[in-house]
Amino acid sequence: MANQIKGLDGGSKGSDGSNPIEKVRVSTPVNSDGSSTPQSAPRSDSVHITQSARELNSLSEAVNDAPDVDANRVATLQQALSSGSYKVNPERIADSMLQLEQELSQSKQQ
Repeated sequence: MANQIKGLDGGSKGSDGSNPIEKVRVSTPVNSDGSSTPQSAPRSDSVHITQSARELNSLSEAVNDAPDVDANRVATLQQALSSGSYKVNPERIADSMLQLEQELSQSKQQ
């Protein structure tokens, strides 16, 4: 059972043949004293986007466009594991862990 709002069922039309959903009411600015006469000319708004914001947006788009999984890398690792040729390098792992720890401690100090 669908809920219907009187006069807004999508098929109803106003007395002038228009769709009541599409009507737009023009607003009149109101001053702080309650009068509707403008005190001065309206100001125009502007937006300035910094270079760093543009760069962040570009990086965000690049990340969103990148695939979630590198299929070629996964296939290479699967093949190496199944053939027994995948070798673990504990020194490389330890170096990476130490580097990560240093980066984390530096970011905490900032």
